[in-house]
Amino acid sequence: MSEIIEKTYEFLDVLDKSNLINNLTKYKNRLMNNKNILKEIEELKKETDNNIIIAKRKELFNNNDYKMYMKYYNELNFIVLRINNKYKEYTKTQEHNCH
Repeated sequence: MSEIIEKTYEFLDVLDKSNLINNLTKYKNRLMNNKNILKEIEELKKETDNNIIIAKRKELFNNNDYKMYMKYYNELNFIVLRINNKYKEYTKTQEHNCH
């Protein structure tokens, strides 16, 4: 079991130093410094009309920093999803059924 833990920490170290995390952080910082984008995102969170939500998301994707942030965010989410699926496979567990 200690080998698994050791390899997990090695994986996390490599991930921390990866281009994926570096780019995700870079674009996140750019977005956090862009008050207009932050305002648009906050407005989007409050919106309930699906047509307006779609239009606002398309508008956000016109911003290269937002588009690139979402690209790297989605890549990281896919990695996490694959890890979670493997965990479920190995432990034969379902969501909300870990007791």
